[in-house]
Amino acid sequence: MGAVESRFSYWSVSAMAQAAPSRNGFMRLLLSLDSHLPGSYGIFLVLVIFVSGHLEAQPAKSLFTSQRATAPAEKTATPTPTPSPTPVKVIPLPQIADEAEKLDGLLLEVSQSLMSVPGQSLTDSEGRARAEEVQQRSHQVQDLLSGIPNIMQLQDEGRYWRALAEEYAIQRRSLTARAAAVEKQIGVLDAENSRWKATLEQVRGTAGLGLVAGSVQREVDAIQSLRSQAQQQLNHILTLQNQVAEQDREIIGVLQRLNEARERLRDRLLERDSYPLWAQRDRAVSDQSISTAIYASGRRAFTGTARFARASELQLVGTGVIYIIALLIAFQCRRQARRADATVSLGVQRLFGRPFSVALLASLLTTVGIMNTGPTGVSFVICLVYIVPVLRLLPALIAPEMRKLLLAICIFYFLQWAYLILQFGAVFKRELLVAIILAAISLFTWLTRPALLRMQPFLRWPRRLFIVGIRIGIAVLALSLVANIVGFVSLSQILGAGTLFSAFTFALLYTVVKLFDGAIAIAVNSKWFQSLPETRAEAVERLGKRILVLCATLTWLNVNLYLFAARDIVLRSIKEVLHYPIGFGKVHVTLDGILTLFLLLLLGYVVSNIAKFILEDVLLPPLSLRGGLAFAISRVTYYVLLTSMFFAALTNAGVELNKFTVITGAIGLGVGFGLQNIVSNFASGLIILFERPFRVGDTVEAAGVAGTVRRIGARSTTVLTAQYAEAIVPNSNLLANEVINWTLTSARRRVEVPLGVAYGTDPQLALRLLIEVAEANPRILKDPRPEAFFLGFGDSALNLELRFWAAQSIWFELKSEVGLAIFQTLHRAGIEIPFPQREVHFHSIEAEIKDKQEALPMTLPKKIVAGK
Repeated sequence: MGAVESRFSYWSVSAMAQAAPSRNGFMRLLLSLDSHLPGSYGIFLVLVIFVSGHLEAQPAKSLFTSQRATAPAEKTATPTPTPSPTPVKVIPLPQIADEAEKLDGLLLEVSQSLMSVPGQSLTDSEGRARAEEVQQRSHQVQDLLSGIPNIMQLQDEGRYWRALAEEYAIQRRSLTARAAAVEKQIGVLDAENSRWKATLEQVRGTAGLGLVAGSVQREVDAIQSLRSQAQQQLNHILTLQNQVAEQDREIIGVLQRLNEARERLRDRLLERDSYPLWAQRDRAVSDQSISTAIYASGRRAFTGTARFARASELQLVGTGVIYIIALLIAFQCRRQARRADATVSLGVQRLFGRPFSVALLASLLTTVGIMNTGPTGVSFVICLVYIVPVLRLLPALIAPEMRKLLLAICIFYFLQWAYLILQFGAVFKRELLVAIILAAISLFTWLTRPALLRMQPFLRWPRRLFIVGIRIGIAVLALSLVANIVGFVSLSQILGAGTLFSAFTFALLYTVVKLFDGAIAIAVNSKWFQSLPETRAEAVERLGKRILVLCATLTWLNVNLYLFAARDIVLRSIKEVLHYPIGFGKVHVTLDGILTLFLLLLLGYVVSNIAKFILEDVLLPPLSLRGGLAFAISRVTYYVLLTSMFFAALTNAGVELNKFTVITGAIGLGVGFGLQNIVSNFASGLIILFERPFRVGDTVEAAGVAGTVRRIGARSTTVLTAQYAEAIVPNSNLLANEVINWTLTSARRRVEVPLGVAYGTDPQLALRLLIEVAEANPRILKDPRPEAFFLGFGDSALNLELRFWAAQSIWFELKSEVGLAIFQTLHRAGIEIPFPQREVHFHSIEAEIKDKQEALPMTLPKKIVAGK
């Protein structure tokens, strides 16, 4: 009995300890005493615990509260003590196993998240390597700035450092996010560690729970171990953040120096920046050999290429995919060009006769972004690859004598790029530039001599434009040569590189325009395009060529402004002009807003028409939608897009329509009075499109006009009459008045041919002959069958009628053919088609006529018949 009482007292005290965790120390003392006392004393201790817990739960004042109330008044002015920390919740004993299982899953998730370090975070060796690379490149920039760099070198170097700055910014943001995530995981581990430590303290004081205490201890050890790993990773991330911040400061400083050098170069472009070439004393190439300089230049140009390739892997793969697609399209265009040899020029056939070069050029056009963000060496390689399609495609479009000039342009384009990439001494580079420019002047002058240009099959104004461009280019090269010799090195570099690069860019853009113009010509002459209704091949081809020429011209001008270091100045001036306020009072407008408004309106008009064309002529016709539904869908889409772009243009221009209530009311008043006919016609047009009482192509009779519906517009409908006159009928008239639609539900029409036969004719024979005539005509529909009817007795004939069905488009012509066939058939059968006859008798004047006959001479006849 004592053992039972002792066990009862033990579990009772344990339950009380769980119910009142704040008294854990006192409970453990009682439990330890209970293990050495008899059961009755254990029961007594249970009662004591219960009473003490009940007293603690009561809100009555304790001894301390009474003393606090009787304390002096000055003690009430003491500051409020800080709140005690939230007590840690101890895991109940029955839930330890479940909580341990949940903790294991949580630790596994935290461990996996700690192992998944982003690819942007670097190891210590990689961080040191990157720091050394940045430091070495920074020294190279310092060497570049100590010499006489040109604007292109500065911009290429700035592009590299901006890309590096963006890369470090991405890495910095990644490290910051990673540090925040690891810190959050550490907080979770700290909370779990406190909870399980408190549980461990509770279990250790309980006899008989040694196994449970060991399990809890293992969980605590696992939490602390994982927490240590997380702290190490957090320290590593913070170290990397510090390294990245240092490199970021270095990059920002280099970019600032490059910007200052570029601004200084633009401001002092017309100032002498070196001694005259003949006054130079240091004739050495540099302090290193030419081969060493070439190696160092190549290493500098291709620094970061592998890292850039990894970062741009998706874009490079996309370029390869575009090349494959362009190659397939080029093969298809070549087949189409051979089939349409009568409509496609010989130059276009030769152009697409080299599909690999066509695909290469098309895919290279997608590498503009790579050229703007990649290392200098990558841009150099891409620009050199452009030479291949130009030399392969352009000779097929120009005269043989001009191919030498094209080859010379490509050669000097390559030499100028090599001059920019290679880092030699200042004096040697000046001499090398003099040699390149002098050779270019001599060769271009020889290849464009007047005797050779007169032999070229140019049109009048393109020939003059070409000659003027050649002469200007040679003059600029000569100016570059003189500027280099006298000491204006920066000006000489800009003029020489700008002229040679501009010539090659012109050849490249000319090739691109001819390529896409040929593709448009092949497309509009294909069977698919010709099968579209109302196609205008010549208009599409002409519009496409104009757009291509406009885009190429703007691109060439933009490239020239960049090459001659004038783009920023020109863009700044244009921006100032466009944003200059024009107006009076508080109302101001800018050219930028006006041009943007008109451009958006023009874009909306173009997009709406393109969408209408695609829906009406390409997508919807194969669906075989009934009742003119395709036309209604395309037209409604056109109106919706046009209206949306109109309001988008107004919103972009800053026009708030809700503030124009007075103007809106005036417009509503004007609509109610002066514009009611226009609004009525527009609403009637929408009703016609949705209700579809007639459609485009239907034959209608309305308002005294009969013909075929050619167009259903917003205000009126165009009807093509039989005389090929286009009648413009307002939509409200068609909706308010009676309209006869001969082809609303069927394209057939019943034709009636009435006729009469003479009395005495067998009607059955005549009806049979009429049906035979109708059945003999192959253009008369067999279903319903032709029918002939006896209509009754006329004044001088038996009235018959032939009825047959024919297509609406040929019914009038067919009625004429059948009438002639009936006449011939009845004539061969001896059936007379009578006509009305009348006899006129004159009784009142017969006597007078007889008297006059007797008075006539004998030579005249004795009897005159009055007539019948």
